[in-house]
Amino acid sequence: MNNQDEPPHRLRFHVLGPVRADRDGQPLPLGSPQERATLAILLLRDGRSLTASELVDALWGADPPHRAMDTLRAYVTRLRAVLEPGRPFRGRAKVLVSTGGGYAVRVPPGSLDATVFEEHLAAAADARASGDAAGAYARLTTALALWEGTALAGLTGPYAERERERLTELRATAREDHYDCALALGRHAESVAGLRALAAEQPLREKPRALLMLALHRAGRQAEALAVFSETGRLLPDGPGPGLVRLRERILAGDPALAAPAVSGAAVTADGCGSPGASPALDLLPPEPVGFTGRETLTGEVRAALAEAEGDVVVLTGPAGTGKTALATHTARAARTAYPDGLLHVDLRGTDPEPVGTGAALAELLHALGVTDAALPDDVERRAALYRSLLADRRVLVVLDDAHDTAHVRPLLPGVPGCAALVTTRSPDLALPGARTVGVDAMEEKEALALLTAVGGGRAADSAVAGGDAARSVVAACERLPLALRIAGARLTTPPAWTPGDLAARLAEERQRLDTLHAGVGVGVGVDADVDAGDVVLEAACRVAHDALEPETARAFRLLALPDAGPLDAASAAAVLDLPDVARAEAVVGGLVRAGLLESASPGRYGRHALVRLFARRQSERSDSPPVRDAALLRLLDHQLATAVTALLRLIPDSPLPRHLLHHLATAGRPLADAGAARSWAHDAHPDVLATVRQVLAQDVPDALRPAVDLLTVWAALTAGTARRHDLESSVRQALDRARERGDDIAAARTLRLPVAPSPEELRSALRLAEEVHDPLTPLLAGFELGVVLLELDRADEALPLLVRAEEGLVREGAAGGAAEALAHAARAYIALGRPEESLAAADAAVERARSVGQGRTLALVLLQAGRAHLRADRTSAAADRLREALTVEPEGTDPRREALVWAWLARCRLAQLRHREAVAAADRALALEAGPGDDHVRGLALAARGRAQLALGEPRLALGALREAHEVLTRRGAAEAAEVGALLNEEFGAG
Repeated sequence: MNNQDEPPHRLRFHVLGPVRADRDGQPLPLGSPQERATLAILLLRDGRSLTASELVDALWGADPPHRAMDTLRAYVTRLRAVLEPGRPFRGRAKVLVSTGGGYAVRVPPGSLDATVFEEHLAAAADARASGDAAGAYARLTTALALWEGTALAGLTGPYAERERERLTELRATAREDHYDCALALGRHAESVAGLRALAAEQPLREKPRALLMLALHRAGRQAEALAVFSETGRLLPDGPGPGLVRLRERILAGDPALAAPAVSGAAVTADGCGSPGASPALDLLPPEPVGFTGRETLTGEVRAALAEAEGDVVVLTGPAGTGKTALATHTARAARTAYPDGLLHVDLRGTDPEPVGTGAALAELLHALGVTDAALPDDVERRAALYRSLLADRRVLVVLDDAHDTAHVRPLLPGVPGCAALVTTRSPDLALPGARTVGVDAMEEKEALALLTAVGGGRAADSAVAGGDAARSVVAACERLPLALRIAGARLTTPPAWTPGDLAARLAEERQRLDTLHAGVGVGVGVDADVDAGDVVLEAACRVAHDALEPETARAFRLLALPDAGPLDAASAAAVLDLPDVARAEAVVGGLVRAGLLESASPGRYGRHALVRLFARRQSERSDSPPVRDAALLRLLDHQLATAVTALLRLIPDSPLPRHLLHHLATAGRPLADAGAARSWAHDAHPDVLATVRQVLAQDVPDALRPAVDLLTVWAALTAGTARRHDLESSVRQALDRARERGDDIAAARTLRLPVAPSPEELRSALRLAEEVHDPLTPLLAGFELGVVLLELDRADEALPLLVRAEEGLVREGAAGGAAEALAHAARAYIALGRPEESLAAADAAVERARSVGQGRTLALVLLQAGRAHLRADRTSAAADRLREALTVEPEGTDPRREALVWAWLARCRLAQLRHREAVAAADRALALEAGPGDDHVRGLALAARGRAQLALGEPRLALGALREAHEVLTRRGAAEAAEVGALLNEEFGAG
């Protein structure tokens, strides 16, 4: 689509799903389905024109409306106004242009997702032809990620139908090729679940079944591979084709040519789809400190211990400041060739007042291995199991830095052959079975002098060459501790630069003063009486470095240590320091890095050693008033809230939350260009946001309650449907307690609806409080949520008025997506109350509204509820259509929890259609997807459907096992379906 006059705004068009357009990331109102169809037809012409009569035929075929040409011109006029809002009256259009007797759309290359999709397919074909399976896999992954549902969803007309079929066929072929490449890369075990789904969705295509058989065979599951062949024989009228027959014979013969290729595994998501940005050899280690030197003997000892350790676990233990982290990082990189599949790292912050939890650490490791937030299991046990399964058949070294104790670190150990762990800890009592322990102490004098020279530059080198007395004095004063040497050495290069003699004298003086204090003679404010000698050395080095800083830099050193959050980026640092822009913050932070008091933990993020942070906090207690310290934390909280609001609007543009914050934002927060940037920031910021909320609530920072409640409210929306949502629970309870202490009813009302599974009583309390204080937001959201909870408890008569009221309120708020979801749930309530006509009308209206919103997640949720309503109204064909579409509106693997739930209900639908084999296949697909996140409700529904289908197929023993487990799971969950399954068990198998 070449265009000489490129439009002034960045337009993007999407037809691989609902037809939509956006400018600079903001959605455009494209009007009616026919207007969208007009735009889509012209876009798919790739810049070529269509005459007006050809466009009329494409839109309406043989049955155009009266005055079709006038209608078409009206569509074009309205579309031009949307696409080029700043175009002068009678000015020449540059996007939707007139061409003689017709029209064309002229946009720059890369503006239409369908064109980009086909370009990636062509590049993938070239890569495969040249033998580059990894390159083809990456291209196909990117291409398939562009899909948001059924192509041209909701559009009618002959042209739309033809293009939909063409694009759908291209997508089906691309998915087959994607899995073909995955198998060529040795990713057979992870591909099984996705191939099962593809085979179920395309029952008449043989290639998915051939790929599934091969994947199962390579995973050592020959019986299942042969069962796929047998099932194919029952499904296909003419039986399996010659290709499948030959594959079956080769599997039976144990053909060695079918073995998996010797290729290192790449990161995968829990549902078997590759992570688009994953690399076969991850390196997540922090950078080595500048000037790392020496430690050759110790490095060799650690590598030998790794080679010899019975359980492939080596523990580095020693006092603070001895360089355990630097040594672990250096050794891990030196051992890279022994671990070709990756180097992982987690900072457990075990010496902090609140170390990183084991569940959070597992989440970080799983994310590094390609598991999305939506696929993350809820509990630690499932996370640990998934972690070990993803490490199986790989060679990975995991660095677990700053472990608190044995219980803290044990679930994080790989525990599979070929993988190893390096653990650093200050705790001498940490004991792991089969682990080798290596003590890390102060450096040898020669090594210490070399480090001082590397950090301190010319003056330190000159001193060492000239006899080294001053340099040796500095090394002695620092007791040869690497951290103290780095801080002290930085003073030799940071203006005002000192001589080694000056530095040695000042360190000796400070050491003498602190030794006196810690001996109990006048213990000062902020000084612990039981600090060991290494802590005294580090404090002396920090004091000397701090006292030489310029006032602004010294203030930054103190205030940046106050947040409990991990390493800060420059934007967060600017907020804490109340600086006008990021550039100024980077300049100030750069001064602290050069002084050795901050380090770049990763590109663009800055952290410090725990003892340096402790010293900085003590200095802040001495130098900064409580209001100054509180204000710094409040600014960080405000910055995080503002950025979270931006993220929410990128992901849910019509969310009502930003319009009803309790706190007036003082900053704009961090800019986020699009939905992808919003998701990335929300993932990375998750632990820091929760740390800030916990800190301001625990310290009872004045004026922090309401912004903290706002942030929890927005964060609950950002993490909805993921396991990370559970991480908010303790902070929610903390906020509720503070709100009740303060008598802040509006904050309490908003907090009451935030638990992961609020009870009807909590939601009713939230509604009651909100109405008393005239909160406009909580009645909408809590009412909607209470309606859904009551509906699941089979109390449709109570649920319906709440859902109707919520839908009306959300419409008034302009929250079209939320209103569509409320209406879809209301449809289920209508059918439960015996009002089928109202139910089906509401369900269909909700789907049309959700299509117009153009959000894949919203449409998927609405289609699921509409499918359930149609199923209960005995319209099984329509129900199946809704449920199957719900599986296509977002890229596969986007939300495995919801996908599993849809498959479970699709199994119920197939049961109602008496298609029992398909019901079993759908239930199995739900169970395969559920196995990752671990959703008991989905598991219970799928097992119940499977058991019913097996009864109908004459397999009572299998049915009994499935139904018993379903009843147990659903009863434990408190689900209404438990009684139905229990009645079936009694009826078919008796009380026993």
